[in-house]
Amino acid sequence: MDKTDLRKYTFEQNRLHSVDEKATLSRKICDKIMAHEAVESANTIVLFWSLKSEVDTHEMVAELVKKKNVILLTQSAETPPVTPPKDAVIIVPGVAFDNRGYRLGRGKGYYDRFLSNLAENYKIGICFPWQMIEKVPTDSHDVCVNEVIF
Repeated sequence: MDKTDLRKYTFEQNRLHSVDEKATLSRKICDKIMAHEAVESANTIVLFWSLKSEVDTHEMVAELVKKKNVILLTQSAETPPVTPPKDAVIIVPGVAFDNRGYRLGRGKGYYDRFLSNLAENYKIGICFPWQMIEKVPTDSHDVCVNEVIF
């Protein structure tokens, strides 16, 4: 399956799950992130304001802002680049992930460009269980995350 077909497939899978189911899973995933050793020990967390089809990060963002330095990303090519400290943990969305840490994004390359200069930072991908697949098709510019929480 190529990237375009995989995006379609994953979005179709997402539509099969109820809003309530996704809300429950989002809370569980965000609880895992909040309890993660790397997140607990980091001074700075870089994360995103989730879109409807993604793990809902809104409550987690509000909670993290009270405890940490937070850099909030939007999914826009017009967003000015940020350079987080080397000890910042970066939480990354994806349309799909595989066990190697490769992610499939929405196709604009925003996160790959952002992550390409952050090799020293610990990166955590987050997704729903149905977004974990056997193998994400990759290109030379694709950047892996260190682990995926789902």
